[in-house]
Amino acid sequence: MRDRLQIDRKHPKVGTGGTRGARIGVQAAWLGHPVTVAALAVLIVNDRVLKPLWPGVVTGKLSDLVGMLVAPPLLALLAAYAARITGRVPPGDRTAAAAIALTGALFAWMKTTGIGAEAATRVWAVLVPPSRVVADPSDLLALPALAVAWLVWRRAARPAARDLRRARALVVLPVAVFAVTATSAVPASSSARAVEVRQGEIVVAVAPDGAVIATGDAGRSWHEWKGSPSPSPATRACVPAEPRRCYRLTPGRLRVEQTTDGGATWTVAWEISRGRQDWLDRAYENPDPFGEHSDRAASMAVAVQAVPGGHVVAVANGTDGVVLRDVSGRWRRLGFPEYDAERAPLSESAAAPLASPGERIGTELGVAVLVALAALLAALGTTAGARRWPVRFGICAAVMWTSVLLVVTADGPAGLVSLALFVPMFAAGAAGVLAVWLWSRPRWTRLLLAAPAAFAAVCLPFLGWSAGLPDDYGIAVLLAVLLCTVVLVVAVRAAVRARMRPRRERGLPVPPAR
Repeated sequence: MRDRLQIDRKHPKVGTGGTRGARIGVQAAWLGHPVTVAALAVLIVNDRVLKPLWPGVVTGKLSDLVGMLVAPPLLALLAAYAARITGRVPPGDRTAAAAIALTGALFAWMKTTGIGAEAATRVWAVLVPPSRVVADPSDLLALPALAVAWLVWRRAARPAARDLRRARALVVLPVAVFAVTATSAVPASSSARAVEVRQGEIVVAVAPDGAVIATGDAGRSWHEWKGSPSPSPATRACVPAEPRRCYRLTPGRLRVEQTTDGGATWTVAWEISRGRQDWLDRAYENPDPFGEHSDRAASMAVAVQAVPGGHVVAVANGTDGVVLRDVSGRWRRLGFPEYDAERAPLSESAAAPLASPGERIGTELGVAVLVALAALLAALGTTAGARRWPVRFGICAAVMWTSVLLVVTADGPAGLVSLALFVPMFAAGAAGVLAVWLWSRPRWTRLLLAAPAAFAAVCLPFLGWSAGLPDDYGIAVLLAVLLCTVVLVVAVRAAVRARMRPRRERGLPVPPAR
């Protein structure tokens, strides 16, 4: 009996709380540690109470700081459960270190690159539909908190009070998941819907909160204005001292025209191209909790103010804020600050950039992934195994591609179902495709290069469009189609040559090329 007890201690069983259960238990103890629980409480209070009341740098950075303490235990617990399913149980220190490193790497990626922020936005949007992640390198100041997370792990890994922390983790786990997935919800973008001149000041009506602000120094400073704005904003206004000099708006465009001959001829005074206007519309498209979208970025109202030395023109541009023309004829875009409520309600530094490489093209990146996967599966379909079992390969390839399609198109609460279906579908499809391919005893083939080439063919034009070249979205679509066609033609020719090569090697006649 004593010998058997010694054997059981050396080789604990899963069913009796052995190594696998211990690994999960120690990760749960990390999540249930008082420091992690306190960070979780701060995260919920900050995001649910403090942010709506005092939005700004302090509450924004605080979320990132405590998030570095909550995210690693969640990832480590998930990894422990995955290890239990697969039967491979890595050491606890290795799992914790990997969770901390992954948290830091992903956080740095989404805060320093437009593509990372866009990818994080799409993932968060599945869990919290009105969500957006914005690249902000200053948020990397929260990364040193990962060192604190490691110290907490070392304390939690000690045997003392581990059982109590495991029990506490059962209560903390659902709360932690809720807190982490509920930090990115944001309201609809502010919109300048009306502008007029009242009592020597330029007055702007802001939606959706109904605020009315005014400036008496051509936009250098703003203050709250007491009063009701005009119910019918003007789309045409003239200079008081020069009635033949007027300004008008182009419906649906960010564009102002002017005339100096009473309307006989009009010329463009200021505009943003259609391509960049489409870009701004995509940047400001931000559903509120009720599913309503923000206003368009388009000129909605115009007002002219007489000042010493000339006149000032103010245009309400919806979500793009206000554009002002000073007495020298210079036009300035004034945007709404996104984070810092202590800044001016409108400022030139807050105006959204007209180009931002890699941002706002999440849908196009998803299409690029689908096209690249289709090219990869088509290349694998030329192997001997796929030709021997075409139906089996076709079904597995279709299931694999459809699983990725579910993730790419996942949006809103229904996206949770898509994510749940993705894992088993992708695993089953990929296993079948891999089995058929491995049966063919594959060698390196140039056809596999079709996948990265197809991804680049779709991605590069839209990456250029996000950077402003080309300016028009339609041209980017056309370039993507043309480049994909070139990749397809080259891949087909390479596949035909690869198919004919064995016949040449055996001295058999080769059918003439069509």
